[in-house]
Amino acid sequence: MAEPDFIEPVVQDEDGHLDPCEHIEWPPDDLGVMAEATRPWRPAESLLALKQQINAAFPGRKTGSDGIVGDASHQTRASDHNPWVTDGGKGVVTAMDITHDPASGCDAGKIVEVLRASRDPRIKYLIWNRRIANSSAIGSVAPWTWRSYTGTNPHDHHFHLSVKPDKPLYDDAGPWTIQSLAEAAAGAEAVDTDADILSALMVLGASVDESAPALPQLDALQDALTQLQANLHASWFHADAGGVAAEGAAVSFEVLKPEYEKLFAEAKVLDKWKSTVAWYVAKLRKGRAAYDAVAAESGVPWWFIGIVHGMEASFSFTGHLHNGDPLTSRTVQVPKGRPPVWNPPSDWKSSALDALEYEGFLHQADWGLARSLYRFEGFNGYGYHSLGINSPYLWSFSNQWTKGKFVADHKFDPNATSKQCGAAVMLRALVDAGDVHL
Repeated sequence: MAEPDFIEPVVQDEDGHLDPCEHIEWPPDDLGVMAEATRPWRPAESLLALKQQINAAFPGRKTGSDGIVGDASHQTRASDHNPWVTDGGKGVVTAMDITHDPASGCDAGKIVEVLRASRDPRIKYLIWNRRIANSSAIGSVAPWTWRSYTGTNPHDHHFHLSVKPDKPLYDDAGPWTIQSLAEAAAGAEAVDTDADILSALMVLGASVDESAPALPQLDALQDALTQLQANLHASWFHADAGGVAAEGAAVSFEVLKPEYEKLFAEAKVLDKWKSTVAWYVAKLRKGRAAYDAVAAESGVPWWFIGIVHGMEASFSFTGHLHNGDPLTSRTVQVPKGRPPVWNPPSDWKSSALDALEYEGFLHQADWGLARSLYRFEGFNGYGYHSLGINSPYLWSFSNQWTKGKFVADHKFDPNATSKQCGAAVMLRALVDAGDVHL
C-alpha cells in the first residue's frame, strides 16, 4: 500500500467535518481510490503556511488534536480531510485541525475569532465548540455568521479550518492577513458581535431592531423561548409517561429487585432511538454541576437527580423537579403546593431539595441499581405490574418495552407509544458510557 509523501497526524474521529448545509459532488472514481488509501496526497499550501504561523506564535503548544488527512473512517465519506481535490494527479487535503491549548496561549476560540474577523478569501468555513461560520451565505444566514454545528464531534478540543477548493486560494502560501497571532489571541474575545447576534435572530424569524443593542433583544427572545419550552413540557412530557400517574398498589422491593436486575442487564437501546438517547445523555452531562450541588446537600446521586429532572421537567431549570410545573409559583399538579415554605420565584436548587425530601429520598444509604429503579418507578406509580407489562417510565426506547401506557390517570391505552426516554434506559446509557459506576 502506497504511503503519502507527506507525514502528518491523521484526523481520527466520527465526524465528517463538512458544513452540514453544503453538498459536495465527488468524482465517482475518486471515492473508491481514497477508500483504499492508495492515492498520493499533499496538504494545501495555505494550511501549512497558517500552521507555521501558529507554531511560531505558540512554540510550546500541544498538538495532540492536530491533523490534516483523515483516517480510514473519513475515507469512506465526504470530508474536507480527504484528498478529494485533484492537482497534477495528486490529491490535495483542504482542511486542518489545530489543538486547543489555552495554557500555552493557543486558545482555539480566540484564534478562530481572529481568523473570522480577517475575512481571508482563502477561508471556506471554521468550526469551533459546536458552532460553524461559513465565508459564504448559507440560505438566509449571512456570510461569516456563527450558527449551530450538529456534527458528532463538538470540536471543543480543536478548531477546524477548511479552505476553498480553488488552487489559487488553497495553494496561496502568503502570510495570513491578520496581526501577530500571539498578540491577537491575547486580546481577542471569543464572543459574538451585535451584528452576529442580530443576524442569527433574523434567521430565526425574530423581529429585531438593527439599530438597537442586541442583548436586550436576545433577552426578550429568551423569555419567549422559555414560555414555549414550558408549553412543550405541558403538551409533550406531562401527557407522556412522565406526567401521568400509573396508579396501583405498590409492589414490594424484594419482589421487584431480581426483575429490575435482569431487565437492566438485558436492556438495549433500540436503533431508531440511539441518537435521541445520546441527546438525553448530553443533557445530563450539561446539567451535572447543578445536580452535583443538590447531591452534596441531599445525599442523592447526581445521576438520579438528573434523570428525574429529565423525566419530570425535560431538563428545564425553570421548572420544579417535582413535576415540571413553572418555578414562577408553587406546583399546581401532583404533588400540589410544593414547596410549602417558599417565596416564588425561588431558585431551582431549593425546589429540587424539597422534591427529594417529599419523596423520602434524602440521605438514604442504598443507591444500588435495583433500589434506584424502584425509586424511579415510584415517581410514576407501580400500576403497570398489575397489567403484566414493563413500565415505559423506566424502559421506553429499549427492547424491554414496545407499547401500552397510561394516557391519563386510571386510563390505560394498550396501543399508546412514548416520546420520552425511560429512566432506566438513561441510566443504562450513562453506565455504558462510563459516566456512572453502580
